[in-house]
Amino acid sequence: MVIVENDERFCVNVSTIPDAGNGLFARTLLAEGEQLEVIGVLVPAGSVSDVCTQYADHYKFRVGDLLLIPLGFGGMVNHSKHPNMEKVIDGQTVYLRTTRAIHPGEELFFTYREEFFKEGKREDSSCVGRQLWRDFGLSNHQI
Repeated sequence: MVIVENDERFCVNVSTIPDAGNGLFARTLLAEGEQLEVIGVLVPAGSVSDVCTQYADHYKFRVGDLLLIPLGFGGMVNHSKHPNMEKVIDGQTVYLRTTRAIHPGEELFFTYREEFFKEGKREDSSCVGRQLWRDFGLSNHQI
């Protein structure tokens, strides 16, 4: 299987969030409601494939009883309490959809799970922390 990310509307660059590493940016003007399909591999939660990819737990998206391990741009979108994208699940496909117009060069963000952060919890590397992040379809970086 060969998976290729080829959406010319996006590019990866250094995030505007200090110490967050890279983030995803718009290369073109994106209208409100445009979608980025999160490409990747679906694996059953708790399966050998899930356990063997623990290194990617912070990037996985929950899709019913399955987990989507993103292999493209979708895994590069960082968290913000003021997102410009939202997660949309259609069957077994995950999209990130713009909530407003996005200008070229602007970084893309979505809220991983607001309630998790309101409780004062942050990403942690413990088994419980990894499970919480995986259970709620959360992605990569801390607040």
